[in-house]
Amino acid sequence: MEFRAEDESFGRPYGLFPLGLPALINVLRQDGIDVQGVNHPLERQLNRNFHLDSWLNARRGAKIILIDMHWYEHCYGAVETAKFCKQILPEAWVVMGGLSASGFAREILENFPAVDFIVRGDAERPLLELVRLLLKTSTTDPDPGALAAIPNLSYRQGSAIVENPTAYTAATHDLDALDFVHIDFLDHYREYYVHEYIVTDIKKARAALETPTPYTGRWVCTARGCKFNCSYCGGGRSAHKLLAGRVGLVLRSPEKVVEDLVELRRLGVMQASISWDLAELGKEYWEAVFAGIRREKLKIGLYNEFFQMPDLEFVEALAAVGDPEHSAVAITPLSGNEHVRRLNGKHYSTEELFDLLEMLSRYKMYLLIYFSLNLPGETRQVFEETLDLAKEIYDFYPRSYLKILNTVHTIDPLSPMNVNAAKFGLTSQMTTFMDYYAYCRDTGRQDPSARAGMKRGYEMMGRDTADLEAMVAAWDAARLGRENSWWPVPLGW
Repeated sequence: MEFRAEDESFGRPYGLFPLGLPALINVLRQDGIDVQGVNHPLERQLNRNFHLDSWLNARRGAKIILIDMHWYEHCYGAVETAKFCKQILPEAWVVMGGLSASGFAREILENFPAVDFIVRGDAERPLLELVRLLLKTSTTDPDPGALAAIPNLSYRQGSAIVENPTAYTAATHDLDALDFVHIDFLDHYREYYVHEYIVTDIKKARAALETPTPYTGRWVCTARGCKFNCSYCGGGRSAHKLLAGRVGLVLRSPEKVVEDLVELRRLGVMQASISWDLAELGKEYWEAVFAGIRREKLKIGLYNEFFQMPDLEFVEALAAVGDPEHSAVAITPLSGNEHVRRLNGKHYSTEELFDLLEMLSRYKMYLLIYFSLNLPGETRQVFEETLDLAKEIYDFYPRSYLKILNTVHTIDPLSPMNVNAAKFGLTSQMTTFMDYYAYCRDTGRQDPSARAGMKRGYEMMGRDTADLEAMVAAWDAARLGRENSWWPVPLGW
């Protein structure tokens, strides 16, 4: 995407929004509250003459501005957007939420007066209570007693930062009551469907963009939370417990998942991406979902990321129920070395991996394989095993159905390798919100090909930075002379 001054002022243009955002907006809409939304990167992509100030000026009556700060890559852009919105609509309240906003709520409020409120953790009930209060408030400041009664809320009271207890955590019945599907509050929402499609066949997907019916996709919520605690992930079990008071995993009912699939297909969506690995939710759960798909005679593609090694019975059932043209699976072995793989949260052998690949190849299932270049335990010597495994997979799996990608990780807030850095043999350089704010500001406009040189937020004890540069160079060299199906996009995107 071409960069302009407006793009740069809001940080890296990342067009996807969090899965829970539509549910929050629809809670407000169902209460009779008018909400209008805009996805700035999408609008800039569709129309280079789009400017956020014009959009805001056309909505001078707005009383509340909602901004998501979910992934850490949003830390700079979300704050700068809040500042910009406050300049245009100074009387409007600015409310933030999301994992990153939750983890850094106090620090954000201390440093950025443009942000008025942060809803931490699960936000459906707290946000509705806050919006109701703000809409009926005619004075400059809401009643302190009313604010104090809203769970999960952080805000200023004079010069003090107040953090109400995390007293609301969603249960299954709460998730089942939410509408994750409808996004018609968003300008150009139908065009947004194209951004959530997980590309399987690159050539077909590109060709479809030139037709009246491009490939379309949406993510579907199956659960909230996590039962794993992978080293690199800031959304694992320990993070959810700290941010949202959640222990383990909260499931949506299979019936609600099927309802969402039916509605998405009615809306013209071709591919549904499953938010939490169906295989890990248990046989009774996935059988109920697949039975519902068959009962409804649904023809829709399914994208499922395997968090661990699935039972082969699940693979057979998935292949039988999903539209093969738009279905795909992903697996993340991370490393060719089994010890490094286990250290970082993936508990299966290379032999088990190839058993899975053999079965997937029989069904001609589109497959995405993800490796990493710089996780704990990985050295230049270990990386040779990763490179060998990638080449072996490339030679084994039908190439027209395969994409292999590799990422250079930046350390996640609240990931185990950040919280317990020494345990993983590293030193963390990014622990505060201002660290991440500066990271996003400084790297947002850097050439994405400069992967090894970009700040990653940590150093591995006993490993020279030249090792990472050498690994990146070796990976890039391996792609020479190979089809686009192997590494179709630059690393780190």
